[in-house]
Amino acid sequence: MAEEELPPTMSVGGVIKEKIVESIKNMDVLTVLQKMVATTPEDEESEEIREKLKGVLDKYNQMSEEDQQTFMKQIKEGLATKLSMKLDDPNVLNTDALEVAIKEAVVNQLIIVGVIVFIFIALLVFFGYKLYKSIKEKEKKREEKKKAKQMKKKK
Repeated sequence: MAEEELPPTMSVGGVIKEKIVESIKNMDVLTVLQKMVATTPEDEESEEIREKLKGVLDKYNQMSEEDQQTFMKQIKEGLATKLSMKLDDPNVLNTDALEVAIKEAVVNQLIIVGVIVFIFIALLVFFGYKLYKSIKEKEKKREEKKKAKQMKKKK
């Protein structure tokens, strides 16, 4: 008997990771670096990082077009790889609680919809029964009137 493949399970963490990596691959790194250099530093460490980034941008501007494209490609791949490794760490992105919360919300919504449908059906059955009972009662009264008229005619 051949082994059946199980359908892939939905993992919120996996989806988030994929979207972040995809965003990094599609982002304009040069613009991001320029914005980071343009910001005012909050402390000495930020100032050092800003200065290093400024040096990287200066070197980037001196590169040939082909080298610039290769550099950007390597930066994007490096960022995506590093971020992917960080997101694989269970302590960094714990989506178990998020998945549980989503499942509970869906179950709660299904319960609410089920209760509403049950109440609606119960009301339909109740009023349907009342209508049936009323119609039967009217028929019974008509039959009694008919019998009463027939009895009067016979007398």
